[in-house]
Amino acid sequence: MENVLVQQYLKQYRMMLEWVDGQLNALSDEEYNLELSPGKNTGIWILGHLVVSDDDFSVFLGKGELLFPEYTEVFGQGSKLQKAEIYPSVSKLKEAWKKVSEKNLEIYSGLTDKELNEPHSMVKNYETDYFKTKDKVIMAWHLHQAYHAGQIAILVSRVGKNKY
Repeated sequence: MENVLVQQYLKQYRMMLEWVDGQLNALSDEEYNLELSPGKNTGIWILGHLVVSDDDFSVFLGKGELLFPEYTEVFGQGSKLQKAEIYPSVSKLKEAWKKVSEKNLEIYSGLTDKELNEPHSMVKNYETDYFKTKDKVIMAWHLHQAYHAGQIAILVSRVGKNKY
């Protein structure tokens, strides 16, 4: 069987999307304004952050450009929480999430096992870059999604809409 590792990553990504989407769809637009704890991530920030980070995936793999560069400043790593009215609407962010997810499904479908050991396209210093390879980027992205999906699941649980 060709590209065994990539096929497993694709399978895991699809499973993660199913889980994340189930959590995201359980919340009402108003419930996206809930905070995990006082002054911490809100549901809308987490959704926007997932869009930004998954959009970055294509750049790190050298397989595309950002679809939503305008969201990086607002939802990227290190961004500060804003009032809900500053953010794009939940429906707009969900549509962006869908487009980014579709883009990444295409990337996985075109990836080969051989490419996994290649340096990712954002490596500046191979000796000091922890992620170094496309393989490690994929693993890190999956862990990142799981972390934030868990945060969304906490909000879903808090409003009594347990998905699983």
